[in-house]
Amino acid sequence: RRTVAATTTQPLTSGRVIELLAKHPRFAEDFKPGPKIADLDHWTIGRAGYWPDVARSQPAFNRPNWHYQLGATLTIGNNVQVHATPGPLPDESTLETKDLHITQAIELCRETLRGSGPDADKAIAICWLAHLVADSHQPCHAGSLYVDGIFPEGDRGANSIPTKQGRNLHALWDGLLGGRYDAGDIARRAKEIKGDKESWNSAVAAGKTLEPLEWLRESSDFGKSNVYTPEVLSSVEAAQRSGAEKVEVVDLPESYLKAAGSLAQKRAAFAAHRLAAVLTEDLK
Repeated sequence: RRTVAATTTQPLTSGRVIELLAKHPRFAEDFKPGPKIADLDHWTIGRAGYWPDVARSQPAFNRPNWHYQLGATLTIGNNVQVHATPGPLPDESTLETKDLHITQAIELCRETLRGSGPDADKAIAICWLAHLVADSHQPCHAGSLYVDGIFPEGDRGANSIPTKQGRNLHALWDGLLGGRYDAGDIARRAKEIKGDKESWNSAVAAGKTLEPLEWLRESSDFGKSNVYTPEVLSSVEAAQRSGAEKVEVVDLPESYLKAAGSLAQKRAAFAAHRLAAVLTEDLK
């Protein structure tokens, strides 16, 4: 999320974003830059994209359900209980409403930015938008795998599939843009993403698509093709046949990791342009 936020480039909007972030109710505590930060504004915007994860330890601001979408990316078998896709944003929802999911939360935060409420609320909304636009482009946040016997209520966005290369499949995908959070590493990653001209130009065009359900549909399609590959499904189906309660640790081949890493960078480019367009439109 830091990388997506830091890759967003809209000079006419960034000044207003920085101005609002300074009004964040946790700015003094949660936006302390480390040493040797050359571009403080750039770091602050990147930090905003990460802040909703920082807020997981803060009951007043933690919103676990906001990070993902209910529903199925893939279903195997008939005896499963697929959670319904969330509907429109419920009336009277506020930034304190916990029972929302990703599309609803994005809509709420956009309304907050366009509204006449306090700047502190707008600062929180910016953080969540930077975070959730990125999350909606990560395939594991778009739905779950439902399988008779082993995952009758879903695999929690691939959190229930352990991998040799990380804690689980979801965590592996979350970490594909790197596990280091220093400004230099993020700058190098952003430069690499921008350097892929073909993907970057595609992302420029995709920046006009500002419907979160469409972003999630794209991510769900990539979930089918790039997350739940035959290597993964064979382990899941083996556990299903044996009646096991858990899936054995999956050892992913290098080809899987290479394809996943390439896709993660392309999705980051799409997310960056769409985030820039959302902020520009809602702050104009």
